[in-house]
This record gives sequence, C-alpha cells and structure tokens, in this order.
Amino acid sequence: MTGMVKKYHIALFLEGGTAQNPVWVRIKKSTSLQLTLNPETQEYDYITDKNPTTEVIRYKPALNQPVTMYKGEGDYALAWDKFYTLKTGEKAKTNVLIVFMQEDVTRTVSEQTITAYKAWKNEATLSVSDLNAVDSTITLDINFGGKILHGYTYPDDSTHAPVFVQEEDPDNDWVDPFEPPAVTQQQGTGGADGDGDGDDGTETNP
Repeated sequence: MTGMVKKYHIALFLEGGTAQNPVWVRIKKSTSLQLTLNPETQEYDYITDKNPTTEVIRYKPALNQPVTMYKGEGDYALAWDKFYTLKTGEKAKTNVLIVFMQEDVTRTVSEQTITAYKAWKNEATLSVSDLNAVDSTITLDINFGGKILHGYTYPDDSTHAPVFVQEEDPDNDWVDPFEPPAVTQQQGTGGADGDGDGDDGTETNP
C-alpha cells in the first residue's frame, strides 16, 4: 500500500463470546480510534554530560473507545455486556487485537504464500467509563498490560475472522531462561462480526 493511511486501515478487535467459544469482535460503530502510548520516562544526569538526558523506560498503551449503541451490532453486544455485568478483577481482562492493514507483509501459511498484515495482540484490562444516553454511546477504557505480542494477521478463509500468528519481538533483548521457546500459533475464532457462527480457526503454524 502507498499513500495516506486512513482510519479504516487500522482495525480494532476485542475478544468476546464465551470462554467455551471465544470470538473476535471488531469495533465498528465508533467515532474515535486514538491509541495513546503513555511513555514512561526517567531522567538521568550522566556525569559526562552538561545537561540531564530523558530516557524512555517503557510504554503502556491505552484506548478510550466510545461505541455507538446500535442494537444488533456485535460491538454493541460486547460493550453492553461489559457495562451490564460490571466485571472486575480477572473477569475484566480480555484479549485485544490491533491490525495495521497499511503494513502488509508476505508470509507462508500451510505451504501457500499469502498477504498478511502486521498486528499487536495483548491481554488488556477493559473497564466501562460511562453510558451516555444522549450521545447513544458506551465508552470502554482499554488498558494494555504485560507483554505486547508482535506478529501478523490474515483473514480465515471461511469465516473471515482474524487469525493471529506471533513472531519474534523486534526489540526483545531479554530471553527468560526458565520460559520455553514461544510456539507460533494462529489464533482466530468465530465470525468477525461476533456472532460466533464460525469454527475455532486455531491452527499451529508448521
């Protein structure tokens, strides 16, 4: 792709459905998509420098996502469930997938060359900040936690649900000796509209 990146080139999915049948639900009926990175910085006054230096320590991405309440839409059903049940603790965590469709890559899946798209996957904490009846919105606060998984995503042939494949973190300079090597796994379940009518779409990349 060339040219200006538009809002519809970046897709936001949240994991919905049930524990037995999770599905990726695309956030469609929203008027905002602003990914705030929230960099954490620290100032060091190095002895060889005249002035202090600010170093970036880590990032903690977050989204403040208003969902317009269109009953019958998958994103409304997900937002309504989070609002109505008031989930807390571990139940408030959900997987989030951000697909950067302007960044297409060529990959081999099941011995076939395909076009895929760079993506992030993360287990985020999801809270509901408000339901605005006047504006017809439910606003979700999505706060990334732990490790952001880097990889690529492509649509499942039958359901068109996103299938995520983890790749090596481009900036990972630390390998935990007590953790087994990461297994590249394709994860994409149910229908992309959240109705859960597809198969589980989970495969292991050869």
